[in-house]
Amino acid sequence: MFDCHVHCSHSVDSPTLIDDMVNVAISKGMKYIAFTDHLDRDYLYGISINKNIKQLDLPFHITDTLRAKQKYAGQIEIACGVECGYSKMAEEDYLQMLNGCNLDIILNSVHSVNGLDCYHSEYFDGKDKRVAYEKYLIAVMDSINAKYDYDVITHLGYVCRKAPFDNRDMNYSEFADIIDEILKGIILKNVSLEFNSHNRGTNTPFLPYLSIVDRYIELGGNQFTFGSDAHRIDRVNDKFEVVKDYLLAKGQKYINIYRQRQKVKIDLTKI
Repeated sequence: MFDCHVHCSHSVDSPTLIDDMVNVAISKGMKYIAFTDHLDRDYLYGISINKNIKQLDLPFHITDTLRAKQKYAGQIEIACGVECGYSKMAEEDYLQMLNGCNLDIILNSVHSVNGLDCYHSEYFDGKDKRVAYEKYLIAVMDSINAKYDYDVITHLGYVCRKAPFDNRDMNYSEFADIIDEILKGIILKNVSLEFNSHNRGTNTPFLPYLSIVDRYIELGGNQFTFGSDAHRIDRVNDKFEVVKDYLLAKGQKYINIYRQRQKVKIDLTKI
């Protein structure tokens, strides 16, 4: 009942008011919800077809989330965060924008590779599965060492959601060397790996694919967050119980939430 990745109408791709999201979360008995709206500076560079997309009004996002936090105090804990769309060219933007911000959690995501969002068909033009996925994974590997500070690596496997291939799966064995570098980097940075339950278009209950999560645990990784990546009220906290049961079956007792950029462990055996 702890969702670390939710979007509201502060993000250009969500139609849902923050109060509507919060009221649904309360009705579900949730304890914690983090509004991590899109800070998509990656779209401003390269050949992105999203170059003119409306950017997040960061001061308003923070102010409105804090308003909601105060309004619903005692009913649910609300955290204020952002989701940074990584690109090498956008790093300085994030460094400047995040400096001094009153945030609880920062997500680090890869949506764009060489200026093209992997959610759009243009990204896959002229690429077979091996090439399309490898380029994405290299970008994820680069994002691990981003100049700006962050707390969570999110939706590892994002490229699979709209991939045009008969078999969209991203299995560890197919990309073992580069996935190992990514997972070892996450462990070394001591940031969290997100279970992202926005699995539309994929043959998996959540991202990353199970074989990748299993390898992360095998390498000694044990820092996890849960994120529904909800943009509408019907997906808030979606599949939290699936993730909880999976982790407990793997001998993992904890997930993380964040307050004022500090990691807080939640014992899954007590919820």
